[in-house]
Amino acid sequence: MAENKVKLRLQGHEKFALREGWINKALMIIPEQPDIFLKKDATDMFGIGSNMVKSLRYWMKAFGLMSEKSSTGAQLTEIGKLIQKYDLYLEQSFSLWIMHSYIAKNIENATTWFMYFNRCDAVELEKSEIEAIILREVKKYAAGQKFSQKSLSNDIDVLLNMYSKNTDKYDPEEKKHSPFLQLELIKNTSGKYIKNRPNKKNFSELLVLYELLLMMGKNQNISIEKAIWGEKGLNRIYNLTNVMANEYFDRLDAAGYIRVDRTAGLDMIYLIQDMNAIDVLEKYYKSVDR
Repeated sequence: MAENKVKLRLQGHEKFALREGWINKALMIIPEQPDIFLKKDATDMFGIGSNMVKSLRYWMKAFGLMSEKSSTGAQLTEIGKLIQKYDLYLEQSFSLWIMHSYIAKNIENATTWFMYFNRCDAVELEKSEIEAIILREVKKYAAGQKFSQKSLSNDIDVLLNMYSKNTDKYDPEEKKHSPFLQLELIKNTSGKYIKNRPNKKNFSELLVLYELLLMMGKNQNISIEKAIWGEKGLNRIYNLTNVMANEYFDRLDAAGYIRVDRTAGLDMIYLIQDMNAIDVLEKYYKSVDR
């Protein structure tokens, strides 16, 4: 029996980083016109060029906001519907963190993003060093499949431009910039890219609860070590330190969402409330003063 090939996706974005205003247009149009990405007048509807429409189509799926079927066309996912309902214009950094969480784990549709956040451990690297590490990891993942190193390099350019700004050329009024710049998760300092810690002012403990529920699955418990340091864990996806993560665990414990047990070396987290990850997102949005 032939081995199943892994899914590998590079440069689906047509070399365009996500731009301000793209997502909200898609969130508004898709529910009314599921076949929008197949229409000739899609460029007029979105107000962007044809290659940008292809890029937007990619981003909507890479961020987990949209799915597509040949029979029904494009449809918003549960996350897409929540953001459309509560934060259409991405005014809440919470929405961007959720989108970041999805793409940073999306190895099949955003392979480079997954490799950078999960396999690129050093916090300060030049672009060439990042490329060397990710190339090594993609080769291992691809298991002999051929892929374009140029496409990988373009992916890395788009990723770094999406999350970090060139301070010499940055204009806050320029609509070409990515909304993900406001997360300040990656800093460009003289050609070195540094992974930053999240700013506590725009990072809710409900993001941590959301991640815990995703990692727990049906088990309703997880070790603290796995929650922080495991693949797709809090350190990988958000660059949280051990101290920061445990502070958020204690807040969630005090709020009655989880129970943290550090006695007798157990170091476990147990879910107390009957809820799922989507419930957490809706709870956050309903709690925000509108």
